Order: sequence, then structure tokens, then C-alpha cells
Amino acid sequence: MKTIGRTEFLGILIIGIISFTMSIVSAQPDEIIINDSRIFKHPQRTPVRFPHGLHMGTVPSCKDCHHVYRDGKNVLDESELTEGNPKILCSSCHALNKADGRLGLMDAFHIQCIGCHRELALKGKKPGPRLCGQCHPWR
Repeated sequence: MKTIGRTEFLGILIIGIISFTMSIVSAQPDEIIINDSRIFKHPQRTPVRFPHGLHMGTVPSCKDCHHVYRDGKNVLDESELTEGNPKILCSSCHALNKADGRLGLMDAFHIQCIGCHRELALKGKKPGPRLCGQCHPWR
């Protein structure tokens, strides 16, 4: 029985990590429609077309957007970020209105998205939309 050397082992490990990472990344659609009609019964604005693929290419870490906070620390297990997992939806933790010290769902969306876009603008980088109609166009 042949044993593998350290270099071969590291090569196999790196390939495995890359394959695992790509399986997570490629499992996500390029565009997501944010339309939680279960919570927003009578929305005043249109759903948001969120370019997930664009963000995956520009945001350094999935945890910059996705989070599960415990004791002020983001303890999200990134392996849970799979398409169709209801636990990764903002509405799984954020209710329509503020509750249990958590932001309401609409505030959570707006603070997360617009806050990041404002930071980019302040740093002189190309920001994303920051006005209502840019994310919620009229029907």
C-alpha cells in the first residue's frame, strides 16, 4: 500500500477546499427576487430584484451580508448558505415589526443594503442604489 507525501496531501486538500467552496457559490442564483409576501401583505412598493451574483463577486465575505449574531459575534455557519434553506432568509429572524431587540424586516433590509451602499459612496467607490425607486421601480 502506497502512502501519499506531504505535497500530494496538500494538493488534494486544496482541490477539496476549492471544490467545496465552488459548490456553495455555484448553488446560488445570479438574481434573487426579494418578495416576502407572507409578511408584507399589502406592499406599497414592488419587490426587489437583487443581483446576488454581482454581490458575490464584489463583497469580500458572505458574512458581510448574511449573519446570525450571538453575544455580538456573527456565528453564522456558512455551510447553511444553500439555495432553498429557509433558515437563511432574513424573515427567519426578523419579523414585520421590531421584536425581541431585533430590527423589523423592512428596517433590516434597508439598513443592511443602503448602509453598505452609503459606506461605498463615502469611500469614493461605486455605490449601489440608495433611493427607493432604484430598488423598487414603479410597476
